[in-house]
Amino acid sequence: MTDDITTKKGKSVSSRDRVDGATYAVVTIALTLAVTIFAFLFLPAIALPMLLAFVFVTAVGWVTYQAEVARILTLIATVLTVLTVGFITFFLFARALPAFLDHGLDLLLVPEQDNGESRWFFWLESVLPSDSTFWNPLSGAYSLIPMIWGTVVVTIIAGAVAGPLGLFGALFISEVASDRLREIIKPGVEILAGIPSIVYGFIGFQVLNGFIQTNFLDDGASFLIAGLVVGVMALPTVVSVGEDALSSVPQSMGDGSVAMGATEWQTMKSISIPAAFSGISAAVILGLGRAIGETMAVAAIMASGTQFADPLFDIFHANTTLTSLIATQYGSASESTVEVLFVAGVMLFVIVASMSIVAQYIERRMQRKLKGQQ
Repeated sequence: MTDDITTKKGKSVSSRDRVDGATYAVVTIALTLAVTIFAFLFLPAIALPMLLAFVFVTAVGWVTYQAEVARILTLIATVLTVLTVGFITFFLFARALPAFLDHGLDLLLVPEQDNGESRWFFWLESVLPSDSTFWNPLSGAYSLIPMIWGTVVVTIIAGAVAGPLGLFGALFISEVASDRLREIIKPGVEILAGIPSIVYGFIGFQVLNGFIQTNFLDDGASFLIAGLVVGVMALPTVVSVGEDALSSVPQSMGDGSVAMGATEWQTMKSISIPAAFSGISAAVILGLGRAIGETMAVAAIMASGTQFADPLFDIFHANTTLTSLIATQYGSASESTVEVLFVAGVMLFVIVASMSIVAQYIERRMQRKLKGQQ
């Protein structure tokens, strides 16, 4: 026996006909999308008409078979997201491969000296020659280690800023602030993440540069300024994720501590922070991931310099980081230089992806711990 479905106009539609119509609509949407992607890749002239056709077919299907079309659209969105990430990863590594094959470990070594010897970066200042040419595309010098070192120094300074301030900000929002004050502060902190990075860099350079020159007798931009600015940029991430971790701690744990006579600070120090330590660690790692990947703010502050600081720990030295190297060099770079810049991109990709994976692992571990699982 066939079930009938009455439409808004009073017409009777069998469930089988509806299933068939939904199937046709879904297949048509999928085929139109496939043709649109093919046209975009191989026939750009007809890509726009095909895109409009896809939008039209989807709109008609949405009006007629909303549930089925919504299901296929969510599937399409998920598949396209995965494919986009996959294509970006493949393209990044494929473009960097020629530089890996041509230069190999020379990208991570001090350039050869007159005696033909190369030294590892990790011997640091005791053996690093101060007069070596690390980066000079015209002469074929493509050592990335000064940029790696610059990235490390800026990230350490940023972590020293974002870590403590982010932790205390998260503690205040989750444990101290009233509900009304929390509703004001947390959105305000998250707004900081929406400010363009170039604005951070410009304001940081204009405000901090004069202060540093006056009080520290320094003559220009430096790791210190870049690290402070990037640390402020990483604050919203640390505060937001840290606050979520602290808020997920069961209220009963804090109440039990207070019932035992502990003060509010003792409860935060001995109960809240240890219980949410995994989430707080994940927050700091994600913040450092943003600091490592920051480009325009660092480029606006110190866009030049391809030599090591002397000594290496001089935070008032200015040097290019991996991100700012890509931003400032790719416009006028030759093909071989572009390939080396893709190597820098691969390094950043691997570092940030690894940190994100570690942060997710730590966050899941925190969730299992709070649920009483091993």
